[in-house]
Amino acid sequence: MQSRRTSNLARGTSIMVASVTVAKLLGLVYLFPLTRLIHDEGIGIYSNAYALYVILLTLSTAGFPTAMGKLVSERLALRRYSEVEGLYRVTVRIVVRLGLVLAILMWFGAPLYARMVALRESAQAVSALTLSVRALVPALLVVPLMSALRGYLQGFQRLEPSAYSQSLEQLVRVIAIVILAWWVMRHGGTPATGAAAATFGAFVGALAGLVVLVAAVHRVRRAHRSRWRRPARPSRITHAALRKELWQVALPVSLGALVVPISGLVDALTVQNTLLFAGYDFHSATAAYGVLSRQAMQLIQLPLAFAMAIGASVLPAIAEARALQQQEAINQRVRGTLRSMLFMTFPVAASLLVLGQPLDQVLYGSTEGALIISSVSFMSIFSSLELTSTYMLQGLDRMYRPVRNMFLGVLVKLVLNIALIIPFHILGAAMATTIGYLFSSTLNVLAVKKYGRVRFSVLRLAWPSAAAAALTCPGLAAGRWLGWHAARLVTENPDAIAAVQVILAIAFGGLVYLFASIRLGAVHAAELQALPVIGRRLARIARHLAPSAASL
Repeated sequence: MQSRRTSNLARGTSIMVASVTVAKLLGLVYLFPLTRLIHDEGIGIYSNAYALYVILLTLSTAGFPTAMGKLVSERLALRRYSEVEGLYRVTVRIVVRLGLVLAILMWFGAPLYARMVALRESAQAVSALTLSVRALVPALLVVPLMSALRGYLQGFQRLEPSAYSQSLEQLVRVIAIVILAWWVMRHGGTPATGAAAATFGAFVGALAGLVVLVAAVHRVRRAHRSRWRRPARPSRITHAALRKELWQVALPVSLGALVVPISGLVDALTVQNTLLFAGYDFHSATAAYGVLSRQAMQLIQLPLAFAMAIGASVLPAIAEARALQQQEAINQRVRGTLRSMLFMTFPVAASLLVLGQPLDQVLYGSTEGALIISSVSFMSIFSSLELTSTYMLQGLDRMYRPVRNMFLGVLVKLVLNIALIIPFHILGAAMATTIGYLFSSTLNVLAVKKYGRVRFSVLRLAWPSAAAAALTCPGLAAGRWLGWHAARLVTENPDAIAAVQVILAIAFGGLVYLFASIRLGAVHAAELQALPVIGRRLARIARHLAPSAASL
């Protein structure tokens, strides 16, 4: 039974990771036309609006899927089915009301936030930014409900519907962003109005994702209706008690999840203002911030999405093992999760390091952010480690420890931002963020060892993937070189040349990483088998390349 659950968890995690990968790739693709439509200034306004939106969204969403996943999985393990239904009803009511309150705050607080973003250019900032902030308000009425439904499904370890809804949400959102921005700019709009039209796409995409989740939750509740009506272990716990327990879990999780948006807000408030005081004008400072936030930092979201998908799936699994006092299951899930996260993060870091210039060209039509993209490559490893270990600590019922650690990391970033932006400009902000993540992820890992009573070495777990990634870098460089020469034979268009470079480099590098990681033991045949569509073929390759590891 345990092996079957592990297999189902691995398959669900694989589907979640694959769907999130598709969603994040779509999130990169839309920036290519959007940057050309509203330019760097519009991207900066768009990013500033999202910095506030993500914080309010995190307050109304982040804690509830995690809390629901943890509490529902624990009660299912203990066969307290009536409490599962009670948790569902209580959570839905809370998130709907919370989303409404935060939407009102965002609407009326938009002008104040716009003044804070650019203190020396308040009048211009207010007129340019307020519209984009308010265009995001409708999404706050929908996305919190989606978070509650996803948490309910995660508690049942039904990861596929959540994964599919994310892919559909992102697809519809990307289409809406591009079409709305194009329509506004075609009819004489400014970068500010184009950015506002683009931000409204979040609401359109959320509606599409909500439909999938509602249908999936309806099926699960219908299948388990007889259980919660005639529970195996009747419970007298009230909705008020469930509500209290939900908040006890959701509040620290929400505070912990705030680290990424607060880190972005720290950049929004310090980068532009520091550059303004250093002599930049508003347009130049906004454009520079746009390069950092929507070029370099957007690419970091891909490995973070991997970590989030893996963490969301392992949290209820660890909570279940803890509720049943299965220490060996905790050990396996902690080590296996870290190996999976590192296996998927290192090739992304290698790609950002080597392909900064062609990625910048093909996605954004310039090479201004190439150095920054390469400089944040290592950040992707530390930020993913921090996020994954946060989910583990939450599964171990240590809710406030990752909160403390993450805010200490943000404090380190804030201090270093002020110290490094003036001498190094935008690159200084990237350096500060990387060091902040390194600091907080180290504290998190030490806490997982202590409270999970698990003995492991991150360096030993990371070594096979790190070595495979190091061998991948020459493959990426060779593919980039070959792509440049091959493309120059037929075109002089820089975007086309960069696209060929990226495609060939990823093809060469991907093959090198796959073979090297199998030979070095970074991944085994059984783990590849769980991947959707291509898992069986990759598993056969792994058994052929490393027959001794396949038998483990």
